[in-house]
Amino acid sequence: MRLKPEKGEGSFHDAANSEVTGAYPAMSVGAELAGRTVLLVEDALETQDLIASYLERQGLSVLRASSCAAVAGMLADQRPDLVLLDINLPDGDGLALAERLKLGQEIPLIFVTGRDSPTDRIAGLSQGGDYVTKPVDLLELLIRIRNLLRHAARSSAAAPAAPSAPADAPLVFSGWRLDLVRRALFRPDGSYLALTTGEFNILAALAAMRPNPVSREYLLDVISNRDPRSISEHTVDTLITRLRRKMRLEDGSPSPIVTVRGVGYALDTDRP
Repeated sequence: MRLKPEKGEGSFHDAANSEVTGAYPAMSVGAELAGRTVLLVEDALETQDLIASYLERQGLSVLRASSCAAVAGMLADQRPDLVLLDINLPDGDGLALAERLKLGQEIPLIFVTGRDSPTDRIAGLSQGGDYVTKPVDLLELLIRIRNLLRHAARSSAAAPAAPSAPADAPLVFSGWRLDLVRRALFRPDGSYLALTTGEFNILAALAAMRPNPVSREYLLDVISNRDPRSISEHTVDTLITRLRRKMRLEDGSPSPIVTVRGVGYALDTDRP
């Protein structure tokens, strides 16, 4: 595999590998990531080599695996600071592996995969993982790793959280219950509320990321795996408006969906 320099200092691209894109920053991110360990699970060895080499140049220590069995063996006696996990592995499914090993709950997790359907994205987010689709922009991936490690460091300093629910457990917020398996939404009084596919996918993404805000651009990806040029941010706004109208309760209680200025939308989990 050859890397060809592009114009500009420290910038390269891989002409042979369509799963990796983006610039290679000329400077390391410094001491913040130095010495941290990442487990990279990728069965395409060329892609694995390219991602691992880049991360190592940024100060990270990289463990490599190319199968579910290899991951289980490594985690039996090692604990990386973060896992980068492909979904399509030769001996199993990365989503099932993450659930079985509690990745995303006990170890920070980023799914790095070519599977970009809304169902897969929501399943990954529901397990507590971040989600990046191929082709991978290496600088974006590095920033996501840094942000997750920062969040993990802050969380470890806080009080222990309650045990995490299974990945297929309903998502509960402000009395509402969102069943990902049955793809159904239930009001606080237990009654069923019908949603369209787009409305459900939007709400599932917000619930999986709660209480953090979700950008319109991300929600566009969630509601459609088509060329994003065929839809617009107005599509997201329209679905949000419909959801808010449907989720307004008879006693006048507003929908838990709130607008985060300059970012997008979030679920207000503080509302009763």
